[in-house]
Amino acid sequence: MKSVELTDNEINRFLNLTKEYKHEKPHQYEHTRIKDGKIVFILYNSKKLVYNDNAECYDLLSKILEDKEYYSNHTKQYTENNNKNTVSFLENYEFTIGSDETGKGEWYGPLVITAVCTSHEENLKLKEIGVTDSKKLSRKNILDLYCEIEKLNIKQESIVLTPFSYNKLYAKFKSEGKNLNHLLAYLHSKVITNLLSQINTTNVLVIIDKFDYKKMNEYLDVNKNIKIIQETNGERFIPVATSSIIAKYHYEKRLKDIEKRYNINLRKTKPKDIDKNIIDKVAKVHFKNVKKYSD
Repeated sequence: MKSVELTDNEINRFLNLTKEYKHEKPHQYEHTRIKDGKIVFILYNSKKLVYNDNAECYDLLSKILEDKEYYSNHTKQYTENNNKNTVSFLENYEFTIGSDETGKGEWYGPLVITAVCTSHEENLKLKEIGVTDSKKLSRKNILDLYCEIEKLNIKQESIVLTPFSYNKLYAKFKSEGKNLNHLLAYLHSKVITNLLSQINTTNVLVIIDKFDYKKMNEYLDVNKNIKIIQETNGERFIPVATSSIIAKYHYEKRLKDIEKRYNINLRKTKPKDIDKNIIDKVAKVHFKNVKKYSD
C-alpha cells in the first residue's frame, strides 16, 4: 500500500470519480473506504489517501492528482511494463476507433468527449509524430500535437458541453434516476456511432477508456460483428491517446473562452467566490464543493 496527501480540490475530484465503485463502511478516522476488485482506496479525515500499489489505482490517481510529478514518479514501473507495441495489435483491423473524455473530474469548465477513427497507416503516423498517453504531456505539448494531428485529417467526432449545457443534461439524467456514468455512456456512444456511420465495414475495433462497463454496454448498440473492448489505462492505445489529446485541446480552448467571457481565472478561484448569477455557466453545479454555493 502507498499513500499521498490530497488537497481539497483533489478530494472533491476523488469523491466524484469513485461514486460508482463499491464502498465499505469507513473505520475510525476514515472518511471513505473503497474496495472494488483491485481498486482499494482509503481516505482518512486527515486528507491522507492510502491506495493499492497497482496499475488500476494509478490510473484513477492520474485523474485525481494535481501534482503530476508525484504521479509520474510512482507510475514509471507500470508505464514501462505496459509499453508494449500496441500499434501492431491494432493492425488486425481495417479501422480502429478510440474514445476518451476530459473534464469529468474538474468542477469548473466543460466536459469533452472525443472519438477518432483511424486506419493502421494512420496509427503509425500518429505514433511517429509523438502521440502518447496525454497524462505525460504539458499543455503546450497538447497544443503542438493537436496541430500535427489536424494535418493528418483523420476522422474524428467531439462533443463539447459548456458548464451550462452540461448542468442541464445532468439534471435531465438525474430526473430519470440516472447518474453521471449514464451521461458519459450516452455521449461516448454518440461519438462512436457517428464515426461508425462514416465507414462501410464491420472490421473495426472500438476501444473505450473504461469507466463503467455495464452502463457503456447499455448505450452502445452496434453491429455484433464489431469488436468492442473497454480498457483501464486505454490511453496506451494510439486511437484513445489521440482522442484524449484532442479532447484536452478542446477543453483548454473552451475553458479559456469561458474565463474571458466572465473575467475569471477558474483554476485560481474557489466556488464560494463566484457570483451566483454565473456559477452554473462556469461550474458543474452537482459537485459537492459547488452545490452549496449554487442553490
